[in-house]
Amino acid sequence: PGMDWMSSAALEEVEEATLEQRKRPEGWKGTPAEGIVALDALTEPATFFTGTARAAAASYPKNANIAAALALGTVGLDRLTVRLVADPTIPGPASNIKLRGRAGEISISVKGAALSQRTSRIVPLSVVKA
Repeated sequence: PGMDWMSSAALEEVEEATLEQRKRPEGWKGTPAEGIVALDALTEPATFFTGTARAAAASYPKNANIAAALALGTVGLDRLTVRLVADPTIPGPASNIKLRGRAGEISISVKGAALSQRTSRIVPLSVVKA
């Protein structure tokens, strides 16, 4: 119901569309985040990227699939604001989505059961379902 509601709401004016993706620091290894924050030394959350879904997908193609799907289903790649966070305090990947506009407001928080530090258990299930 979340994606359906957001894609329907996006047919009217949208004032805010944001996605925050959090992963443990080891989940961001092998990405440009390594050159921005000292992943191995983090003791508290660190935001290392804020920008459009298009920029997130270009810089973090293996990590921004949620951003791209949400943007394409709602406001577009250049209007969805994405924040990427390395967070040593969480047990696994987490996403917070917010869309606010004329049709109303929806906020969704997802705390995935970790399959690895890069992805949650729902990802392979989603592939199988498709």
